[in-house]
Amino acid sequence: MKFRQLLTFVFLMCGVLSANAQLVAKATDVANGDSVSSNAASVSQETIGFGGKHNRIKMDYNFGWFISKILDKKGDSHRGMFGTGLSVSYEHVFRAGYGFGLHGILERSGSLIGGSKELITGYIGPSFVYAKSINSWTYGYSIGIGYGRYSLDSYRFYHEDRSGLGTLVQIEGEKRLTKWLGIGAGLRILNITVEKPEGFEGLRYGTGSLRFTIGPRFYF
Repeated sequence: MKFRQLLTFVFLMCGVLSANAQLVAKATDVANGDSVSSNAASVSQETIGFGGKHNRIKMDYNFGWFISKILDKKGDSHRGMFGTGLSVSYEHVFRAGYGFGLHGILERSGSLIGGSKELITGYIGPSFVYAKSINSWTYGYSIGIGYGRYSLDSYRFYHEDRSGLGTLVQIEGEKRLTKWLGIGAGLRILNITVEKPEGFEGLRYGTGSLRFTIGPRFYF
């Protein structure tokens, strides 16, 4: 009787140890980036920053709309002009996922309504950055403040070339293809506020844009 009890206890302990060994093996495979069988439970691996990397360079094509109101010479308002542009950014995050960045942005409209010229905006400045990675995906946001400038030129509107305070807010997500290369997309709002001209009664004078961004990511 005692022998059977001992044998049962041995088999039970072997089963527990075997199950524990399988769990350890699966965790090791995930940590090493090895694939596991389709029947195994999925395990999310969370890493710091950009998949374990602390630096990222982003090169983006942007497209969207100028959401600020533009008044022509007759006093009629126009909003929602479509435009495209380019941007490049460098970002660094520390172990907690927080960090800083530097952004350079160029945006332009096509032909303005009733005119053959264009609206061009530019921005350069630092930002506060947060990024977090789960498996091969990274998501985060950036909030920046810096130098902004815009140039508006159209015979129906007027000519204006002014500079002031630029602010941006951007959210984004990206897929890492290798340890050093990925592709990402996001949504960005960029505002440029300048000094009000004499006689202007509004709360704010400047430009604002809503843009979608997409482009490659380089990690190091």
